Formats: sequence, C-alpha cells, structure tokens
Amino acid sequence: MVAHRKCVSRDRLIREIEEEMQSHIAEAIAEGRDPGEARRAFGSVLSHRESSRDIRLLPWLESLCADAVFGWRQLLKSKLTSACAILSLALGIGACVSAFRLADALLLRPLPVARPERLYDVFRAQIGWDGKPGTFDGWAYPVFARCVLR
Repeated sequence: MVAHRKCVSRDRLIREIEEEMQSHIAEAIAEGRDPGEARRAFGSVLSHRESSRDIRLLPWLESLCADAVFGWRQLLKSKLTSACAILSLALGIGACVSAFRLADALLLRPLPVARPERLYDVFRAQIGWDGKPGTFDGWAYPVFARCVLR
C-alpha cells in the first residue's frame, strides 16, 4: 500500500509540474510570443521536471530507498550467496562485539573491588637469565607466602 501511495504521489507531483510549465508557456503565448519560440525559450520539459522534482523531494532519501529495494531484490535473487554473506557478516560482527566486551571488561572498566586503592603490584628485582637486572612479577605461591605474607 505504501508503494502504491508513493507512486500516486509521484505521479501527482509530475502532473503538477507539467501543468505549471504549460501555464507558463500559455502565459508567454498570451503576451504575444510565438508558441514554438515560447517553448524553445522555456527549455526542455524533462530537464525542468527533473530539477523541480529534486527541489521538492529529498533526492538522497529517494535514492536510498531505490538502493534498498535493489539490494533486497538481489538478496532474493541468489539466496545461497545471500545466506553466506549474511552469516559471515553476523559472525564477524559477533566476534568484534565479543572482543570489545572482553577489552571493555578487562581494560576500560575499574576493577570490581571494594577498595581498589589498597591493591598492590608485587614484583621482585633480580638478575635475569641473560645477566641483566630486571623486574619479575611471576611468583610461585610458596615463595610468595614466605616473602610477602610474613
């Protein structure tokens, strides 16, 4: 029903534009101009109709609707390819959303701790395997209990 109403509205708009152009030509003829010369001076009926339509309507919205209809027809034309494309898009969007949720939970939000200012980072300074000094935060629990929990 909406498509039918849109077509009727578009036809009515085209009819109004053509009637207005004919009234301008009739006005020029009434002023004493030659009918052929008045039509030539007024220009192409089609170009005036198109420019008037672009002024009165939202051409980008009409173009968007036409693209959506074309896309829907293409989806219905090749159902297997469409199903594969939709499935791959869904999987990709789901993977991106889950990666963002993980990064948000681990990196962006504060820790769910009652008093986070009392948390400490425990590390040890020692000489590494390459002979250079460094800091290490890996602990075996017995060593951690002996050094820290005294």
